[in-house]
Order: sequence, then structure tokens, then C-alpha cells
Amino acid sequence: MAEAIFAKPGAAVAQAYSEAEREALHFHSPAELCAYAAKLEAEGDSCVLLAVYYPDMAGHFAPRRIALDPAQCDGLTYRYVCEGWGVIRVYLRLSSGKGPDSNVGANSQKRAEKWQRHYPEFGPADAWDWDAVGRHERRLIRVLKQVAAQEGLS
Repeated sequence: MAEAIFAKPGAAVAQAYSEAEREALHFHSPAELCAYAAKLEAEGDSCVLLAVYYPDMAGHFAPRRIALDPAQCDGLTYRYVCEGWGVIRVYLRLSSGKGPDSNVGANSQKRAEKWQRHYPEFGPADAWDWDAVGRHERRLIRVLKQVAAQEGLS
């Protein structure tokens, strides 16, 4: 799956949510992403949640700092999130993980237009090339299905 994510030029791949009070990690190669996933699994984590962006999708992709409630988060005050109307989310369940199966998804143009007034920080929905968002999303879904079939998970 890591190879497919980086198969198209200019892929920007980051943690969808950073650790508290840390910048979001960005990955620049399949090997770097796989090493990160292996580290998480060794630490007992069950999944990797990524934000994926390709230049032809247009729109805006950059981590954004969000406030945490220190009373609810053991005194921690912020983290970063990578989001945007057309950003593709890739959820990968690690081999020892329990919970939902791996999946790939992105907002549709219709959903983005419906919700854009509630999330002005995402910018205008029409700034995205929705055909490109859909092409990349479908390609990653196809690869994920192939991987699942090979591993007997489908």
C-alpha cells in the first residue's frame, strides 16, 4: 500500500493527527512510511491514519494547529491535524490491530459544498480538482482491495 501511495509524483503524505504538542510527521518514501508503521506496531498501536494529497488535486493541504482542552488532555494544549476538502484519508490497520478494516476515503464535491460554510478554515470547495481527487481515491481503494485479497482479508 505504501508503494501505491507514493506511486504518483509529488505525493504529500502526513499523519492525519499529530501526537499532542508535536508537529505532524511527513513521509517522503514508502520505506519511511513502512518504518513508521513498524515502529507503531512495535509500540502496540493498532493502526496508522494518514492524510494524502497530490498536487493535481489543487486545493489546500497543510497541517493546522488545533487547541486541546488541557483539563481533558492531561495538561496538553495543542496538536496538528492535516485536513482539507479533498484530502484523502488512508486508515491502515496494522497486522496485530483489532477494530475496523483498512480503508481509503475522501469527501465528495457535493459533501464539501454542503459543509463548507461550517468549516471556512478549509477554504472554498471549488478550489479542488474533484476529478483528480476521485481518480486518486479510486486508485488507492483498488490497491487496498488487491492487498486485502492477497492477504485473505476480503
